[in-house]
Amino acid sequence: MSGEVREYRPRLSIEITEDQASALSRLIPWGAKNELFRAIIEDVISLLEEHGAIIIAAILTKRLKVGDLESVKEALDGDDR
Repeated sequence: MSGEVREYRPRLSIEITEDQASALSRLIPWGAKNELFRAIIEDVISLLEEHGAIIIAAILTKRLKVGDLESVKEALDGDDR
């Protein structure tokens, strides 16, 4: 072993369907997946920090979709939670 120190890089690994994998490969340009999902993750983290678990419930019940993430802050700004 050369004694080199490796940089820690956390990963997110989830199971998806074959159809989802196929669609992602077909629709997202090569090399863009990491940046796309990092951007989505940043938006979700921001919303969770500001509004809490209600965001998880809204996404899981499909009341909030990825396309809504940009405008959800405006919609929740009036929420007194």
